[in-house]
Amino acid sequence: MSGGVDSSVTAALLKEQGWEVVGVTLRLFAERRDAVKCCGGADSAAKARASADAIGVRHYFKSAQGLFSKSVIGDFVNGYLSGSTPNPCVECNRHLKFDYLYKLAREMGADALATGHYAVIKKDAGGWGLYRGADPLKDQSYFLYCLDRRQLASTLFPLGGLAKKEVRRLAAQYGLPTASAPESNDICFVTEGNYDNYLRKYAGVKPRPGRIVDAAGRQLGKHNGFFNFTLGQRRGTGVYGGARLYVTELRPEANEVVLGPLSAAHSRAFTVRGLNWLVPPEGKEFRSFAQIRYHHKPAPCAVSLLADGRVTAVFDDPQFAVAPGQSAVFYDGGRVLGGGIIER
Repeated sequence: MSGGVDSSVTAALLKEQGWEVVGVTLRLFAERRDAVKCCGGADSAAKARASADAIGVRHYFKSAQGLFSKSVIGDFVNGYLSGSTPNPCVECNRHLKFDYLYKLAREMGADALATGHYAVIKKDAGGWGLYRGADPLKDQSYFLYCLDRRQLASTLFPLGGLAKKEVRRLAAQYGLPTASAPESNDICFVTEGNYDNYLRKYAGVKPRPGRIVDAAGRQLGKHNGFFNFTLGQRRGTGVYGGARLYVTELRPEANEVVLGPLSAAHSRAFTVRGLNWLVPPEGKEFRSFAQIRYHHKPAPCAVSLLADGRVTAVFDDPQFAVAPGQSAVFYDGGRVLGGGIIER
């Protein structure tokens, strides 16, 4: 229970269905980070306890600060410093919710782990499968490809078939204190909404002045660190006038940021590492739809398995900002086939 409306309604629904519900809230931040108003902070923890009391279920706090700092925040910082664009929500699911919390549920003797994610788990002839949630605006299956089929068999997503507005209505119906709670931030620990500020303030990253160049190496401007930029970025580059320019490449070794036209910010082929298959491929090549970031519309592509476990994928049409460090998730219709981390 994160302290938000989704996990609160999840607990209430399950209790209504007859389950013995036990709420667990992970403390992810030290006391000095109480300003964090999202899951893992003191404010959200208090809301989770209030919701559990309102529902009438047992509730526990569990500290996971060390694991979160190493596996999520550490991965986030190291990713940006290496020139990639990490996805901390995926890593939080991978290491916290569906590893640490899943094991805790097992140790407690629970039959299942339930969360407030908007996704659907169904069993068919091929076993347990992960599918998109019913609400296209809230579907979170993209963030959940890291689950394995064993976990799917003992995981519940009660909100998968609901729209957000229905969840809000249920929260009010149940009299939950989270009924009118605002939506959480994209990245809970970046409280200022600015990666540059976060890297300087909490990760101790110092400015690294360098050049902003075009594809031919001509200097267009200067920057204070390549890690302050992401692929596809147009605003805030500090280079103005003339045609619109986008970040097309980051060069950590040279501490350079490359700008170019919109066409240069598109890619057709990419390589993916760390694959987790929920539906094992039947051959070395297959067709699929690939989603390369949360709000990206999945695009058709051809996927080829490599001998070392990676895959290469080639879109039918070039896609904007295929960023290393982001997750690529492969779909067959609404079903998640698998996914991994974009390498290049």
